[in-house]
Amino acid sequence: MKAESQVVMIGKHCVHVELYQQPQNIESIIMVNGALATTASFTNCVKYLSNSLNVILFDLPFSGQSKPHNPASGIVTKEDEVNILLALIERFKPTSLLSVSWGGYAAMMALAQSPSSIKKAVLASFSTQLNNDMLRYINGARHCIQAGDVKTAAHLLNDEVGKYLPRLLKHINYRHLSRLDEQELQQVCFHIEQILSMHDTDYEQLLGNIEIPTLFVNGKLDEYTTPKDILIADKYMPQCAFEVVPNAGHFLDLEHTDARKDMEKILRGFLIPSELERQVA
Repeated sequence: MKAESQVVMIGKHCVHVELYQQPQNIESIIMVNGALATTASFTNCVKYLSNSLNVILFDLPFSGQSKPHNPASGIVTKEDEVNILLALIERFKPTSLLSVSWGGYAAMMALAQSPSSIKKAVLASFSTQLNNDMLRYINGARHCIQAGDVKTAAHLLNDEVGKYLPRLLKHINYRHLSRLDEQELQQVCFHIEQILSMHDTDYEQLLGNIEIPTLFVNGKLDEYTTPKDILIADKYMPQCAFEVVPNAGHFLDLEHTDARKDMEKILRGFLIPSELERQVA
């Protein structure tokens, strides 16, 4: 299925957007990338959701197909990310949201502002806690990048959070990360410092302000954003649920066929309204 592409101006940033639309689809979903990821990371999701939901993807100004349109945009802060996400939600009126990994933080900040069109959300591979494994990985990546050793940082990603990825995707990750330019490396360093500055208390009010049904999905083998670590959200959120993908790590449906099938079943079951729900609505 071919996407309709457009560039949307939001503040000083140009944002590349991809729309997968089919005439029979009534509802739509916007997907939020993880750190430095691009729209390509949602290839599987598009395949198994686009026959029921229109899909909206976008690249942040410093990455993917947005990057050529923002040659000197400077550092994109978390607040910038949230403003971009809220502007896209206002423009395209998606009824649901899916985020992955650290895209979950911007997603939470946006959802806490109660955008009117969003009725359901899924936060995948996300945790409100920085456990020892995640801290070891982040600090290791920061050390490598600050030392100018980007290739070792790329290997570190594949050896840690990407350990269960197939060889081809590890190769793609390595090639992408080892070729980051100075602007992208500055963005990575800024992002790492943002993550390390977060505390559990930063999340409590955010979680409490998210009133729509929200599903957290984590891989059972993920040591970095574990299924156990996200359960604390139940203390603060009025409507949340949890799912675990067996035999999957941090990258979930990108890792192998069984994880893809499990993720499809979980997402379709939560996001796509049943006939009875449509009649009530």
